[in-house]
Amino acid sequence: MSSLATSTIPPDVRQQLMADPKVQAAIQEQCAKSGQDAITALKDPAVQKVILQQCKDNFPKYASAAKDQIMNFANDPEVQKQAKAYANMAGAYALSAGGLLVAQIQQGPDGVRLLSFGGGVASVAIAVMDLINVFGILTNPVHYVLSVYQLIFSCTTMLFEASPEMIQKVSGLNSYQDLLIDKAKFLSETYGRGLFYIFQGTLWLCFASLTDILDLGVGLWMVFVGALNIMIHF
Repeated sequence: MSSLATSTIPPDVRQQLMADPKVQAAIQEQCAKSGQDAITALKDPAVQKVILQQCKDNFPKYASAAKDQIMNFANDPEVQKQAKAYANMAGAYALSAGGLLVAQIQQGPDGVRLLSFGGGVASVAIAVMDLINVFGILTNPVHYVLSVYQLIFSCTTMLFEASPEMIQKVSGLNSYQDLLIDKAKFLSETYGRGLFYIFQGTLWLCFASLTDILDLGVGLWMVFVGALNIMIHF
């Protein structure tokens, strides 16, 4: 049986494949890693593997054609045009005020990001300790429910302050972060994250007392790093 030609893959399918976030991310990563342009990156085996996988997942009907003619696909002028367009658009967007994920996360200095990440880790640890006590649902249900919220908030803090390169390698985390940036845009700016961290800190302080050093310490720490992030914004 002769292999199917690239032309058997409808233009709209080719367009959707090139518009796929995972394909775009693979091209951008290859460009950044090797200094290649988008057209050359299309011919990289790692990029082609992502293209084939996305075709298999989303357009199984054309998976065979894409596999047999992947080089023709990469050499297709329209495909190359789309790759260049998306790469250029992503580069321009990354430099804008509301830029791409990597640009957004890297707005804060490394030192502040490290302090914020540490606060997130400490918050997660305290929230987990609170949640381990399952009897807290009965003895102090409000505190227990707030601890669940704090666990989610703290994990979100760590997500935004971790290395963007590491987050992008984990599809689930990357998708969750993209969702937050889309639905909670204030987290994409240091000012918004600063207010978010102060909010977390005040929640811990609501639990705290002079005898509850952990909640008091973490609460004050989150307020502190929140204030630092707000100052960075200005």
